[in-house]
Amino acid sequence: MCVDYTDLNKHCPKDPFGLPCIEEVVDSTAGCELFSLLDCYPGYHQISLKEDDQIKTSFITPFGAYCYTTMSFGLKNAGATYQCAIQQCLNDEIRADLVEAYVDDVFVKTKDARTLIDNLDRTFKALNKYKWKLNPKKCIFGVPSVILFGNVVSRDGIRPNPSKVRAVLDMRRPRNVKDI
Repeated sequence: MCVDYTDLNKHCPKDPFGLPCIEEVVDSTAGCELFSLLDCYPGYHQISLKEDDQIKTSFITPFGAYCYTTMSFGLKNAGATYQCAIQQCLNDEIRADLVEAYVDDVFVKTKDARTLIDNLDRTFKALNKYKWKLNPKKCIFGVPSVILFGNVVSRDGIRPNPSKVRAVLDMRRPRNVKDI
């Protein structure tokens, strides 16, 4: 279901909390021996709204009026709030250079394979403390290379994703202005 928050968003100041720089996230993972990818689920709905703010998300259905108790997709500051919350949850792990978090994706970096379980245990404890839930169908554990933001990252470094390179190489040459 989608609720139009245009009017509400007009009256909300923009939260300046920014997303991490993708290049820095990718660079910080290069050279690690193993990677684990965790997907937080179900996204924004893991963040509770203050009771006073819930009425601001109200909507009407044929069955009555309702409001969200958790953050809804479409709110102006949902992305910034989510990023801030996940970074607060994983603050110690981020500072220890064990984890990178980009919105609902958490990248656990293991520089030495012997520490994989300890790194995951520490990350899971932090997520559990804040009651973050993961989508197990999208989680990957202890792989030697991973695709991050269109790059293949491994112990050997960073290289472009071959499927993306192939797509560009296989592109047809434009034949007219519309093709361009």
